[in-house]
Amino acid sequence: MRIKAKDLAVPRRTFDADIAIIGAGPVGLMLGALLAQHNVRTIIYERRVEPYSAPRAIAFDPETLRTFQAIGRYEALEPSLMRDVAVTYFSGKGDLLARITNTEERLGFSPRGTFYQPELEAAISDGLPNWPSLALKRGIEVSDVCDLGNRVELNVRHGDGRHEQVAVRYAVACDGGASRIRERLGIRFGGSTFAEKWLVVDVEGDDYPHHDIRFFCDPRRPAVTLPVSKGRRRWEFLLMPGDNEAQFADIENARALMESFGGSRPAKIERSLVYTFHARMAEHFRSGRILLAGDAAHVMPPFAGQGLNSGIRDAANLAWKLAAICAGQADEALLDTYEAERRDHTAAITKLANQLGAAIMPTHPARAFLRDVIMKTLWRIPPYRERFEGGDIGPLPTVKGSRLVNGKAGQKIGEMIPQPWVNHEGRQCRLDDLLGPGFAAIGLGCDPRSVFNADGLDLLERLETRFVTLGSQGDDLAKWANLSAGVLLVRPDRFLIDQIPATLSGVSLGWMQRAYALGLGDSILIDERMAA
Repeated sequence: MRIKAKDLAVPRRTFDADIAIIGAGPVGLMLGALLAQHNVRTIIYERRVEPYSAPRAIAFDPETLRTFQAIGRYEALEPSLMRDVAVTYFSGKGDLLARITNTEERLGFSPRGTFYQPELEAAISDGLPNWPSLALKRGIEVSDVCDLGNRVELNVRHGDGRHEQVAVRYAVACDGGASRIRERLGIRFGGSTFAEKWLVVDVEGDDYPHHDIRFFCDPRRPAVTLPVSKGRRRWEFLLMPGDNEAQFADIENARALMESFGGSRPAKIERSLVYTFHARMAEHFRSGRILLAGDAAHVMPPFAGQGLNSGIRDAANLAWKLAAICAGQADEALLDTYEAERRDHTAAITKLANQLGAAIMPTHPARAFLRDVIMKTLWRIPPYRERFEGGDIGPLPTVKGSRLVNGKAGQKIGEMIPQPWVNHEGRQCRLDDLLGPGFAAIGLGCDPRSVFNADGLDLLERLETRFVTLGSQGDDLAKWANLSAGVLLVRPDRFLIDQIPATLSGVSLGWMQRAYALGLGDSILIDERMAA
């Protein structure tokens, strides 16, 4: 039940912002940038005065690059990317077990590669001053949050010890796996912690001769190495029984380990730390007007390279929903779909990471031998080999089954649309550059307005939908959707929610009016935005 402001016995006051984001890691920064695109008044609070400078996350996927494109910061990120990086798995004897080599673009970008996290965060934060509705405040700690039903109040502590109370419509905790906000809300963080520990070493001035991501599935000491842009490299080594943890991260020990796997002895080691990996997920991603995103909602081991990417997907899913509510376009019930759409895919990605870890980490010779036999056998079978070489080993993001899609409209409904290159005003650009930051109606061989009646057009206009007509340039998209001519209706996060053949007319989109809680009490929502 939604509570009207006038029904609460609290003083009326103006909101300091629509949204408060707690934590300025990559997920918090990305969420802020996405909200700013919709002109949502947003404050990001970060307790650190300076950005965290150590590299942590390292692998990207096309969805993340597409989200950088959405905020206009892909070009700023591009110099930090190692794109089209192959992935190779070796046995303890050096035999090839499997590899991923496909370099075909997906969603308009490289299918896989690595980045340097400080540069990734800078690519976002350096663009934040361009958005006047967004404020990034460093050196400020959020000491408490309280959901009062019609607003969230935050107690913030400034670096000089001064305390301030801030009122916002919604708050999103992006404060990491050890989230104090999640703990304050009493949300259980279930899952498991790996018994094994890993030494993670980041180096500069690397001259290792191989440029693929290499998994050494050696039972004597499993290890991983990844190339990073500008002569950087990461190494990860499993601690074995008998290793002295206190001494294992010693710089000279790290150098010796790298050398034992064919590495060089680089002049600079940026960091050498022992980590314990976790696979955990919050019991709930939302408590009233307070939401969790990124590591605050879920953490996973790094073997699939999906921790940060999953957090960026959270931000892309959540931002447009908060924006629609703050603009009075949708009811707060829309937020119920956030966890519903994100939990299953996050769980599937975590499962994949666990499975890859289990394949890498066996230290018992018999288990490692069995693993080698299974992987070598599958590699000799063409369908399995082709699937693996193509990188088709993980679940793609989907919102199939969500109430926010018209599931009966076509097989591709609920999937993320491809992003072909198109010619616009004499230049080549990716499709999303034409679609803009909001909803889009794409006409394939027809005027996208032609299939809707007045009610349908009114609904789309209220959502500030952009209408785009593609001629022959939409052929690949039409083939993907199995729609020779018609309209593709796309959410701001680029999932296909409906498709209408050009032969139809008078479509009202009543299903969307109901599913998206559109137009329910707009006047109340607008009043609530201004005062409580």
